[in-house]
Amino acid sequence: MESDAVDRRAVEVVARQLELCRAAPGRPAIVLADGDTDPVLLNAVVHALGKIGALPRTVLTDDQPMGGMDADLTPPDIVVSLLNSHSDAVDTHVPPNCRVLSVVAHNTGELRGMVPHVGLSRRVKRGLELLETGQQLHVGDDRGTNLQVGLKGARRWMHDGMATTPGKVAEWPRGMIGTAPAPGTAKGTVVMSPGDIWLPMGWYARSSVVLTFEGGRMVSIEGPQSETDAIRAHLASVGTPSAYRLDAVEIGLLWVDSPRPPGLFEPGLAESFGVADRYGHVVIATGDYPTVGIACCLRSATVAVDEVAAVRSGQPQSELAPDIYEQAAHRFPL
Repeated sequence: MESDAVDRRAVEVVARQLELCRAAPGRPAIVLADGDTDPVLLNAVVHALGKIGALPRTVLTDDQPMGGMDADLTPPDIVVSLLNSHSDAVDTHVPPNCRVLSVVAHNTGELRGMVPHVGLSRRVKRGLELLETGQQLHVGDDRGTNLQVGLKGARRWMHDGMATTPGKVAEWPRGMIGTAPAPGTAKGTVVMSPGDIWLPMGWYARSSVVLTFEGGRMVSIEGPQSETDAIRAHLASVGTPSAYRLDAVEIGLLWVDSPRPPGLFEPGLAESFGVADRYGHVVIATGDYPTVGIACCLRSATVAVDEVAAVRSGQPQSELAPDIYEQAAHRFPL
């Protein structure tokens, strides 16, 4: 894993995110890595910690005993994990109550287009508040999607990439809000149109497919046989009846800079890193987390919570949209 290569742009991006996480200058910081960690990404993180004045130490978990790091190691201000969200390994090697920034990108290439900004966290928190106070969520579009789910007693979650409180593990780069609908409340239709994305397979819908939900479960799949056969085969391969249960509705809020808007069948986008978190994408997933049955990534949906628009035609609205300061950061990135 030895490498002297450093991606300077990635160093700037990681350093900015660490500053947002309030990583302290002059304090020790631990970088967790293993044999699968990309060495350029590791070097970028170590250089970023040095850039903000922290005192980084790399710990290769492959070389550590199951009990974790040395007992006499000074407790770090922050741990940056490059173990791709292997929570068991993080739990083993991280001291109690330590802040952890878990970098879920596999390489520095997946950090391209990221512009860390506190505005993302603000938008994510406002979106979570909207879900927490709402009673019903509606997903629709002009192609026939018309899905309603109950929010009373539903579970909600968020990801904003901010490791600012003791004991928190924050995944970065992430930016989304989500809810597990109240059991048995999901009803209506989801229409996958050409250009929408089937997850977790990572392929584009090429024809319209209509999924019908009743009582919280998918009860029919209609569309061209070439498309529906693949979906049915995937669901059967999951091997559990819960593959048909509506498990989550998520709204992506992560703004990723690109030279131009992605095309309808943009090469590489469907299977790209973080596609579900992208700004304005709405994911409707079945299964029993962490096992995914099918996930429909709608790229131009409208979402309302108690008739308050959260997303309109793939564009986050009101407090879920970037303010002028976040917009300026993207116009003039690092």
